[in-house]
Amino acid sequence: MTYTSYARFLSSVLRKVKVTSAFIFILFLAGACSGREVISEESDMGMEEGLEEVPVAAYDGKLLAQVIFDTVEYIMPHQELMQPFIREFGDGTVVDKIMIRKVQETKEDKPAYYLVGLGIRNGAFRSMALSLDLAADNSLYLSSKGAKHICQASAGCNFCFFTFSGNEITGCECGSRSTGNNCSHKFSEGNNLLKDVQLRNQPRDEKR
Repeated sequence: MTYTSYARFLSSVLRKVKVTSAFIFILFLAGACSGREVISEESDMGMEEGLEEVPVAAYDGKLLAQVIFDTVEYIMPHQELMQPFIREFGDGTVVDKIMIRKVQETKEDKPAYYLVGLGIRNGAFRSMALSLDLAADNSLYLSSKGAKHICQASAGCNFCFFTFSGNEITGCECGSRSTGNNCSHKFSEGNNLLKDVQLRNQPRDEKR
């Protein structure tokens, strides 16, 4: 083989080697990109599987009143709430008075409103206060998540006051400070006062 022929042969082999190397490099890049896409897809699927939507319970508040110029205008008839309060006490307490009261210790405190029922059980005073929701239009709603406070008077106490701090009820106190006259306080995070109760002042599908 002459020098010229050998040079041509060597040049042809080098060109084939370069083409083969370039082809292998392209295959390597394609494989790497495909691998990244698979990893990305698996990662996205894992994130989607991990994020489960938590169902939000529908608001069940019912309209009871509205605050107009610092005055509570009742929308619901009081007599409609007598039996629900008696049922909510659940101990034979007979409720004879219902009202809505504002709780605000100082002007700096945001006012809070409570639906209050007063009654008697075996001659002893009982009271219940349920926390109301104040809407943007100053409407007052009672929902099943409204906190419940109950005051129970001892035999020598004729009347119990709710005590509060800021705008929250914290306990009960007997109107008479005589020794032995006291009131016990019970607290619950929710209530069933208006469960299955249809008030005449609103349609069945009314929502806040």
